[in-house]
Amino acid sequence: MKKVLGTLVIGMLLLVSHLGAGGWNNTLMGCRALGLGAAFVGVADDPSAVFYNPAGLAFQQERLALSLDGFYVMPEHIYTLPNGYTAESRYTTSIPQLFLSYKASERLTLGFGAYIPYAGGGIDWSEKALGFPFKSYLGVLSLTPSLAFQINDWVSIGFNLNFYKGFLNVRTRMDPFGPMEADEVGSSLSFGAGLLLRPLENLRFGFSLRAPAKMRLEGTTAITVEAPQVGTVKMKLTSSTEFNLPWDLEAGVAYLPWSNFLLSLSVQYTMWSTLQQVDKTIQNVPFVGTLQEVEVMNFKNILIFHGGCEFRVAEGFYLRAGLGYDRSASPAESLNFTNIDVDKFTLLGGIGYRAGRVTLDFAYVYAQGKERQKSVITPLGFPALERYNMNVNILGLGVTFHF
Repeated sequence: MKKVLGTLVIGMLLLVSHLGAGGWNNTLMGCRALGLGAAFVGVADDPSAVFYNPAGLAFQQERLALSLDGFYVMPEHIYTLPNGYTAESRYTTSIPQLFLSYKASERLTLGFGAYIPYAGGGIDWSEKALGFPFKSYLGVLSLTPSLAFQINDWVSIGFNLNFYKGFLNVRTRMDPFGPMEADEVGSSLSFGAGLLLRPLENLRFGFSLRAPAKMRLEGTTAITVEAPQVGTVKMKLTSSTEFNLPWDLEAGVAYLPWSNFLLSLSVQYTMWSTLQQVDKTIQNVPFVGTLQEVEVMNFKNILIFHGGCEFRVAEGFYLRAGLGYDRSASPAESLNFTNIDVDKFTLLGGIGYRAGRVTLDFAYVYAQGKERQKSVITPLGFPALERYNMNVNILGLGVTFHF
């Protein structure tokens, strides 16, 4: 009986060891910036510069500016099994954020941001889709104080600290097991820096970096084993999850060929090779002790391209449009129903309107994925293919107060 219970518990724990984020990079920062295709590192002229390029805070004109933004994310994850059955996950999330800038003196500006730079989404597979329900969420919140200094009329530098708070929740159930839920939180610290050059009044060059961090989430994994051999057994075990976040390097240019028209381009190099594996540890497992599971990721470094434009139609009224191409970081062998990562071509757009001390911004994003395939061996020993894809619709609404 002990052997049976131990086998059931280990099987259940191996299932929860998979880390489902529904995507790792989150570039939903600032509705105006997003409408510009998220090519904002060379623009950086509103409070969202805290994320894109803290050096841009130094050139902002308002004494105080506060931006509140929210995004409604509607992803569609698509998983085609070797037998040809196609399952879909639609895990909608709402992502709020806050950015603040304060001009402390002629050359010194302070900033603050509360936002989610990594993950911020999840997956939700129905029992019909996989044979068992599986729902997970991963988010990394950053509380980011910033400081920017204007060296002269055409150069500024900026620095920030990223106080990370990670959240992980996984829920599933598989016969003959009962329900299971893992709930973990953890903290980490990183830093960032930026440089902004203005050689001409209508030309800017921006550079920024964000340093890596090691996340360790701790909490509990609760399991109910329901089996005729042992009856119903409930356990609440101490658990932890560890993974690395990457270096981010970005460069961009912003150019105003006319006073009412802005062009912006950026390229981002994200060193996801820091994420080689996710380590899961669960303590005091009956008849086993400490169970350690390694989910091999072997992520690779990627380039992300963004471009956009902004047209001032009339005083205070703006139209925006942008394009993006996001490369996948996962190798084919790391793809599974909890980690669907594909190349994405992104269309972005937005509208802005300023009346007095208030600006309203609306943004829309559509990301279309490029299907990927993974070679697998069926239980009968035959080669087969799994297929993965995703598409995302995003709505954003923001308000900025100028003082």
